[in-house]
Amino acid sequence: MRLKKDSSEQKLRGAYYTPLQLADAMVELFASQNISTVLEPSCGDGVFLDALQNLNLLNKVDKLTAVEIEPDEADKVRDRYSEFEQIEVCTEDFFDFYNRVLGKEQYDLILGNPPYIRYQYLKESQREMQSQILTSHGMKANKLINAWVAFIVACVQLLSEKGKIAFVIPAEILQVAYAEDLRLYLANNLAKITLITFEQLVFPDIEQEVVVFIGEKGEEEKGIRIIEMNNLSGFAQLDLSQNGFQKLQHVKEKWTKYFVNAEEMSLIQELRADKRFAQFSEYGIINVGITTGNNGYFSITEETSEQYQLSEVT
Repeated sequence: MRLKKDSSEQKLRGAYYTPLQLADAMVELFASQNISTVLEPSCGDGVFLDALQNLNLLNKVDKLTAVEIEPDEADKVRDRYSEFEQIEVCTEDFFDFYNRVLGKEQYDLILGNPPYIRYQYLKESQREMQSQILTSHGMKANKLINAWVAFIVACVQLLSEKGKIAFVIPAEILQVAYAEDLRLYLANNLAKITLITFEQLVFPDIEQEVVVFIGEKGEEEKGIRIIEMNNLSGFAQLDLSQNGFQKLQHVKEKWTKYFVNAEEMSLIQELRADKRFAQFSEYGIINVGITTGNNGYFSITEETSEQYQLSEVT
């Protein structure tokens, strides 16, 4: 078992900074849209502000709020962008910020890379705030839930009427049991959901598979779509105005089923209804068995092993 005292400061903070190439690509998706207010809830070294500056968008924004819990990082970002009067850098825990501005502030665009912090690495006060955020929106709170889940829930609450959220989050959102309440929450609160997946690792140093999650509020529900890319170069051909949405079921099921198109889904349903086939559940029960910490046996990294064991516990 990995004890908290033996974990790196980076892991305890969940601080895995976004590559500038990815931040630039995400910001460019919204460059042509009318964005007045922006929130970066975990700005770290300010890479998303850098991306906005690279695309000459900072001067087009009326107000940009960046939140960062680490004073040194916040000071660096504050100093770097001191000439922009519309930028406010808040040195505080995002959960505290959320409780302070909820009902008072709304944002047209919320983007960033929320911290990936396990429950056991959170302070007691953070655990209480995370639990309150989740349970107040009809979700269960337990010791398997990572901090990024509460970040998404809180940020959706801070969106304006037609606001958009763009986050880099673990690919676990697609299928793990501890995110099933989150999937239902997002289905109930967003009109459009786009998930961009990558065949190649975006964060190769930590062996963490991620997706770019884009959620949009609106009056007309469009559903969900999954866009598969080989690597970050795929953003050059991406047009968010294109359709391709599938009807999103408002249930806690895994989102992996949306990787198939409507025609393929129809075939799967046809096969399921065919009496010539039997379901495996008629003959056995699938459950997680014994897991091992002998990472060398599987030729995988310690990080991947820990993520697997955490995500598969039900």
